[in-house]
Amino acid sequence: MSVKRNRLLRTGLGNCLAVLFALIYLFPLYIAVSNSFKSYGDILKSPLALPTRPTLDNFVEAFHASNIASLYATSLLITVSSVALLILISSCAAYVIIRRNNKICKFLYAYALIGIMVPPVVTLVPSIKTLSMLHLMYKPTGLLMFYGGAYFSTTIFLYTGFINSIPVSLDESAYIDGASTIGIFFKIIFPLLKPCTATAVILMGMWIWNDFLNPMYILGSTSGRTITTGIYNAIGAYTSQWNLVFANVILASFPIVVLYLCMQKQFMSGLTAGAVKG
Repeated sequence: MSVKRNRLLRTGLGNCLAVLFALIYLFPLYIAVSNSFKSYGDILKSPLALPTRPTLDNFVEAFHASNIASLYATSLLITVSSVALLILISSCAAYVIIRRNNKICKFLYAYALIGIMVPPVVTLVPSIKTLSMLHLMYKPTGLLMFYGGAYFSTTIFLYTGFINSIPVSLDESAYIDGASTIGIFFKIIFPLLKPCTATAVILMGMWIWNDFLNPMYILGSTSGRTITTGIYNAIGAYTSQWNLVFANVILASFPIVVLYLCMQKQFMSGLTAGAVKG
């Protein structure tokens, strides 16, 4: 009886801690969402209360004042291009590394994984110097190349663990039928990587979309602003107008939240499959 009671006590304590941490993490989201629907006066009067007179005027004004459509277009172009490049290169590289499994591939894989241990901020100055030498500074192409190198290690790590779980017999059967290596990968292997690809799309898309420091230095102010740098400049102009600040924050985070909600099943299955099969 005491064992059952202790088990129930531990379960209850664990649930209470889980709810407490969830509330702590959700509290900033609640502040941002609730205050984005309030007027400036209501925010000053009761910033923690629910909106009594919800309004969409904040979003309309923030949309026009911050030129959100242009910021969305720039961020969408850079994010989609970077994620597509990362998925294509990393999945192909991971397939070669796992299937050949020789000393050279093992060395290249270990060398690639060093990037996971090095924070991207540390590589910012060398990257800027390299991009300057290649005349890619202040160009979206330069930012695209930076993301391709900065997040390659994480993406290839995801794909190698997943491809390692796919039987080699699939490749051998396809070779017997006369398929080429490229055909085997894109027609047989890559469709099986859907859960892993969904995980990579969400993780890389979230990191690139929310990135602030790298676009600020690499793009500057001559090649358009991303959503984060644009919102930063807008908030600088409306520092005292907290209703517009919160509306800008919600508008900036809305697309990536929608992406996660649309792909959450594939995201979770990719994480689970990688943990079990890897």
